[in-house]
Amino acid sequence: MIFLKKKKLLKDWRKGINPKPDVNSTRTPSENLKNKRILFLEPRGVKANVFSFAMRYPLLGPLRMTTILRQQGYNAIMYNENLAKKDISRKILKAADILILTLLTQTAKRGYEIARKYKELRPDGKVIFGGIHVSFNVEEALPYCDQLVKGEGGYIILDIVENKFKEKVIETNRIKDLGNLPIPDLKAVYNHKRIKIAPILTSLGCPWNCSFCCVTSMFGHKYRRFPIEQIIETIKKYKAKRVFFLDDNFCADKKRILELFERIKEENLKFNWIAQVRADLARDEEFVKEMALANCARVFIGFESVNQKSLDSVVKNATIDTYINAVKVFHKYGIPIHAMFIFGLDYDDKTIFDETVEFCKKNGIESAQFLAITPFPGTRFYDELDKSRLITFDTDLYDGNHIIIDPMKMTRSELYKGIIRAYERFYSFGALFKGLIRDIKNFSKEKIRSRAFRIKKAYNNFWRSVGFKIIILKLKWRNRKYLSELVNYSGPHYCESYI
Repeated sequence: MIFLKKKKLLKDWRKGINPKPDVNSTRTPSENLKNKRILFLEPRGVKANVFSFAMRYPLLGPLRMTTILRQQGYNAIMYNENLAKKDISRKILKAADILILTLLTQTAKRGYEIARKYKELRPDGKVIFGGIHVSFNVEEALPYCDQLVKGEGGYIILDIVENKFKEKVIETNRIKDLGNLPIPDLKAVYNHKRIKIAPILTSLGCPWNCSFCCVTSMFGHKYRRFPIEQIIETIKKYKAKRVFFLDDNFCADKKRILELFERIKEENLKFNWIAQVRADLARDEEFVKEMALANCARVFIGFESVNQKSLDSVVKNATIDTYINAVKVFHKYGIPIHAMFIFGLDYDDKTIFDETVEFCKKNGIESAQFLAITPFPGTRFYDELDKSRLITFDTDLYDGNHIIIDPMKMTRSELYKGIIRAYERFYSFGALFKGLIRDIKNFSKEKIRSRAFRIKKAYNNFWRSVGFKIIILKLKWRNRKYLSELVNYSGPHYCESYI
């Protein structure tokens, strides 16, 4: 049945069968676009990126645009190569009259390749680029597209496909009223049945300004909110049992989130959820308790470093004591933590790897991710970086699993080997079983959570760690040649620019 549904989506699209317009649609497709096939495409990450499975959620920006077009009767669908588990075929590419690619830094090279291939198949077709990477790398991207949208395009997508903008680079303003955007239609995504956790965005922007992050450059410091009623409607529409709130800082406005919790309770909606939050949220212990009562299943926290000088250097506005308190408070209310760390910052030396693993073990952190500092274009970190330290321009490697800049206090290979060693120590067989024993011991302490939740949490924590252990084995295997290059190459660049 799943196969037939995803096949039907493509079949109708290729036949030029327009979806039925929404009852509130304000315009009908213009005559020259009436039977045009519009394809929104998210390229996959490279195979060397073992965390590409995390990119199986469709980006909600382009999905909203797909939804807008379909609501107005346009024949538009979305294809995510990671979600589809296969590259876009020549047959599908050739069928598209308009190809809209959304590019992140780590998918840009693949996106340019697809754009070139598409133009060979359809010289008369139109290629439109959007996304964070091309917004900050306009000159790099222009040779591969007919038009480029710099910034947020949701509110003008109809005018874009109707060719009302004649300039090659379309600069947009940030969307002021997010409530005017529709609920993303997951059924417009090829192979959408593989989305096991409902992706929901409740806000855009972040009031903080970490130097390595491009969120504020792209979406601004101002915290823009989707209406609570729309969020509730989205949860109902998806019939979600598990939700991933994709906000970069889900609880930046605690008062509003408490209102959301109250509405969820009033509607008697039963689901578990995960979200990205800052560690300093735990200073408000009552709020963390409300998160647990609202069925928070896990939080993702960017700890970045256990070296205070490194934290200060990237303007994290956090302290190690804040982190220790955060782990203590979240664990008190039975909320597991996925901690994310960055290695290779200017104050990091070879001791940082063992210090970080010891911090995680001592504080009982359930899962962790260790990445190399990556200077994404559009960040202050990139702008302020001495470019002579860049050792590659190949954006395929800008995934956190490869070394992009020369570290100050260790060699390239020492940094890479340190990351692998941190993973191996944290996810050792001994650590896996100690974590299981810890969850069993804590079983009677977390009475605010249901018995079923506590059992499921212990189960999930164990198998999540097993999964990460397998991922690290894949990372070592796929990057064995890469490590050899790091060790043996002494020149300034081990990869030349692909442009």
